[in-house]
Amino acid sequence: MAARRPIIIDTDPGIDDALAIFLACASPELEIRAVTTVAGNVGINRTTRNASALVALAGKSQIPVFRGAEKPLAGTWSTIEDIHGQNGIGDATIPDGPNGSRGSAVEALIEILSAAQPNSQTVVLLGPQTNLALALEQQPDIVRGIKEIVLMAGSLGPEGGNSSRYAEFNVHVDPKAAHKVLDCGRPMFWAPLEVARQASVDQMWIDLLRATDRPCCNAGADMLEFYMKSFKKPAAALYDPLAVMWLIAPNLFDVTATTLEIETADAERAGQTRFKLGEGDGNIRVAVSCDADRVRTLLLERLAQL
Repeated sequence: MAARRPIIIDTDPGIDDALAIFLACASPELEIRAVTTVAGNVGINRTTRNASALVALAGKSQIPVFRGAEKPLAGTWSTIEDIHGQNGIGDATIPDGPNGSRGSAVEALIEILSAAQPNSQTVVLLGPQTNLALALEQQPDIVRGIKEIVLMAGSLGPEGGNSSRYAEFNVHVDPKAAHKVLDCGRPMFWAPLEVARQASVDQMWIDLLRATDRPCCNAGADMLEFYMKSFKKPAAALYDPLAVMWLIAPNLFDVTATTLEIETADAERAGQTRFKLGEGDGNIRVAVSCDADRVRTLLLERLAQL
């Protein structure tokens, strides 16, 4: 078997974050070095508690969890409990993890990336990009340890946002951080809103997930049913799992090189992602579509193993 790909998951769990964490834990191709938390979908205390609980439920209590930024680099944001529930995971009941936080997320990022071999670590950003931006600001040299930055973030359409008319939530919460991460120059893969929505799951798929009668599947089914009710739609988009799916099955995506600008100056358009598809040298790539049926099938197969 090929060597596992070392990753750091930076996340704000979050229902879709929870499914992404489960998928990563169920994927032998990946070595999760750490989970770092950030305020986003809910506040930092809750995202940290959730991250610890989720890795424990997946049987991976040994994965260290680190508590990160409690607010964006500039300005304020609003949590979205109406979408994710008061506890951030659809009000699903899962036991707290035994370990909690091991310390500062920014310090953990600096320590892991400073000690890493050049171009060896993948940073998976599933929430606002504040932690990595702070780490790069405090110690720019850590960039040498990064092989790739993989994100669920942004929208292909300049007016295709979900947090505002112009911006996707993860970028909208902290546009300044997203701009700083983009400017670090490391290779990036973006899974945008439009592609995640292609891989939406309906009640029939959720019933199949629950029928496996595995702990993470039952919890995931509860969360997704809450998600569907929140959006008042017959299906729920698989947002954050798409970033992890890229790491284990890149053949399921149609990808193109792109250049990218992130709006930080205009308050109304803050966080807008302006992709210019087909341009650039390939250092930044973005998914433009996915094989939704195979994504759903692989996700179900993997979660059933936990």
